[in-house]
Amino acid sequence: MVIKWTRKFKTGLVGELVLIFILSLAATLAAVSLTAHFLIGSALFYPVQTDAERIMNYREKVGNPLAAWLDARAGEAVIPRQLEQELREKFPPGYSKSFRAAEEVVVSVVNEQGELLQANSNVVIVRSGESLPGGKALHSATEYPPAPEAGGFVIGNPEEEQVYNIIFFTPKEGINISYNNSSGTKLQETRKLGNGLYLVAASTITYTENPVSALGLVVFLLLFYLGVRGRIRYMRTLEQGTHTLYATDFEARIPLKYNNELSTMAAALNDMAEQIVVSRSKEKDFLLNISHDLRTPLTSIMGFLSLLKEKSYDSEPEKERYIEVLEERTGYLKKLIDEFFEISQLKWKPAVLNKSRVNMQELLRQVVEGYHPQSRDRRIETVLLLPDQSVHVEIDADLFVRVLENLLSNAFKYSRADTELTIRLREPVAENRRQCLLRLEMWSTPAQAMENGELNRLFDRFYKGDSSRTGEGAGLGLSIAAEIIRLHGGRLDAQIEGERLGMMIELFMEK
Repeated sequence: MVIKWTRKFKTGLVGELVLIFILSLAATLAAVSLTAHFLIGSALFYPVQTDAERIMNYREKVGNPLAAWLDARAGEAVIPRQLEQELREKFPPGYSKSFRAAEEVVVSVVNEQGELLQANSNVVIVRSGESLPGGKALHSATEYPPAPEAGGFVIGNPEEEQVYNIIFFTPKEGINISYNNSSGTKLQETRKLGNGLYLVAASTITYTENPVSALGLVVFLLLFYLGVRGRIRYMRTLEQGTHTLYATDFEARIPLKYNNELSTMAAALNDMAEQIVVSRSKEKDFLLNISHDLRTPLTSIMGFLSLLKEKSYDSEPEKERYIEVLEERTGYLKKLIDEFFEISQLKWKPAVLNKSRVNMQELLRQVVEGYHPQSRDRRIETVLLLPDQSVHVEIDADLFVRVLENLLSNAFKYSRADTELTIRLREPVAENRRQCLLRLEMWSTPAQAMENGELNRLFDRFYKGDSSRTGEGAGLGLSIAAEIIRLHGGRLDAQIEGERLGMMIELFMEK
């Protein structure tokens, strides 16, 4: 098969097709050359002929039969246009056509005065100093100008603007032969007939493509088809693969082949299928976790309501304690529902950000100041590092405060006591001519050591950092924060350095 080795290289599909075309053409030329070398002179080719052989062949096929026929009809031949219809039928201009060549014969009968009497095609005689009807000029007339002193004239076709013969008085009998770049042979003959008539005939053989050349075309098309057949089949595989993905619930995969845009498309479809499978798994977990998180407080609420309804309490203080638990569980249930609603809106409802120009330093000071009680109770020192120069950025302030609150809540909830929470706003860094990168970092020391493998899961919905899921909350805080930052065109990442865990917010701002 042609150029299988192209699969080893990273090439574009167009480049591969061009390469297949070039190699197919080169192989075809080599095959045709070798075939021609071994078959030259055979029946597949015109045999090599000398001029004498060509003239003899012309006379046997055209010249002698034509002259004999005209001699036999000499009485009619002197009458202008008398024999033209029969002449066209017996010796048509397209005298002989075959797979290998086409022969054209142009016959003219003139008298000694240079008058055109009969012709089998649309020819005219142009004398010295004259032009063709309509003012057209013959392309090659300038190469063979008639000699005025000799009374010469030209026989030609004004429609094709082609010269067939040149005759001078007194017409000289004879035959001559000429070649056209070895692709054709032209014989011109002037022969005197009876009754003062002259036969002027021109026989032109144009060689067409021989069978070996036609075979070369077939070989080229076959090689080119073999070269592109696999890619055409692979296109069909891609089409069928998309249907297979749907039919197998995105569990199947499209095989990768070649190393071009087709394989890139197949890899993209496979990645899409993988993402869909992962997304469906997450959505399934999402529904299961919603059921779990809602069931727990709801079960507790129903239990205490049952106790109150049955008056299963011994005193008013105990009744009040039941009511307090109901209020606490109801509040927790509302918080869960609010978080579910919020993440659903952020994820699936088209977001409309209410952006405004905000001083980032002032926003951070206000939010951090609100967490002073948590900082004191957890014995975590808060360090706020801000640039001296004011940093203003276009954000949705309410949503961004939600991000900061979620990050700070997690930091105080899961950090080790007697450690430090560092919040650093770095100077904006120019990314290009129009944008700067704004980076906000929060570094804390988790109570439980974390591995790098856990970082990617921190922003998954319902992830709490333990498998028992006994902690309070739905585990949506970081997922909500990451989604808000994404809506702002930025990203929220996590990083571990030693025992410290860093949350990195990166936002792009206009200069």
